[in-house]
Amino acid sequence: MNKEETDKYYIGETFKLALNGKYTVHPNPMVGAVIVKNGKIMGQGYHLKPGSPHAEQEAINDAGKSAHNSTLYINLEPCCHYGRTPPCSDLIIRSKIKRVVVSSLDPNPVVNGKSIEQLKRSGIEVKIGVLKDDAIKLNQGFFNKFLLKRPSVTCKSGISLDGKISLSNGSSKWITSEESRQDVQMERSIASLIFSSSKTVILDDPSLNVRDPLLLKKILKQPDLAIVDTRLKIPLKSKIFNNSSRKIYLFTSIKNTTKKYKKNVTIVYMETIDKRINISKCMKYLADQDINNIFIEAGPTLIKSFLEKSLIDEMILYISPKIIGSTGKTFSGVTHIKNLSKKIKFRISDMIPIGNNIKVRLEK
Repeated sequence: MNKEETDKYYIGETFKLALNGKYTVHPNPMVGAVIVKNGKIMGQGYHLKPGSPHAEQEAINDAGKSAHNSTLYINLEPCCHYGRTPPCSDLIIRSKIKRVVVSSLDPNPVVNGKSIEQLKRSGIEVKIGVLKDDAIKLNQGFFNKFLLKRPSVTCKSGISLDGKISLSNGSSKWITSEESRQDVQMERSIASLIFSSSKTVILDDPSLNVRDPLLLKKILKQPDLAIVDTRLKIPLKSKIFNNSSRKIYLFTSIKNTTKKYKKNVTIVYMETIDKRINISKCMKYLADQDINNIFIEAGPTLIKSFLEKSLIDEMILYISPKIIGSTGKTFSGVTHIKNLSKKIKFRISDMIPIGNNIKVRLEK
């Protein structure tokens, strides 16, 4: 391999290492690091969870003295400030690493470009931008939080062949297969927060949590929960309130309430537009709470609000080979499109069979 191909190969290895933190690392980004010398990996590491050593530190510790005159590969710019851990840029310099290959700059203005300049001033050769788009995609929510001031949004829906989520009377059990419903558990487990509506909660009384025993061993805590409950109609006996260890945000137009919620529930007043909660401001609020990745599980009314504001980055459709008919309820709720020039476009990024269903992943 030439130098460019070699750099791409080892940056690819950092992506694989970074994924070891996908269940535990948020709100921090997933980061992997590899130290290479004389064509051999001398050390590697990844960031596991907030407060744990960063990937660079793990890799340098793994390499020991072999880090001297080596090349460090990392998918995200090293930190240069004191947080829960000391600056990684200082450690890289002290370890006498000769060259650093970084896939993407850190979007956090506290870091952005500053570590790179520090390394260069210390005489370290730095290369930036190898597989940059893949690096951003890996931590899309982290980048969104700083660049777009909102989390990354994934919307899930289980639908029939003709795009319906239920009969006209609301009956929907079960359109999709048990295998699809199990797969949803995995998607929940890697989200920072699950987002839904009071209508969904009141109609189905779901727990909206991770229940799979194997996944429960992997995650540090249940995803937080946010509900649009404009008039605070959700009964206090609902299942979502059973778990007091996760944060619950209720977005409402009511400024004061006599309802007695548990301490983990935060009532967030939001202004309304045409009697609907301002979804864009909800996203800004959640980004300010360090929420990177949102997983929407709701009906067409809420999905419609996100689609109209172009806030959905990714859609996951579990498609069942059934036909509900024209009177069934559609998953998107969109009604404003009058000609094809106004269509909402996605591209298929992945498609796999799950049982007798197909899971289709769509990206903006």
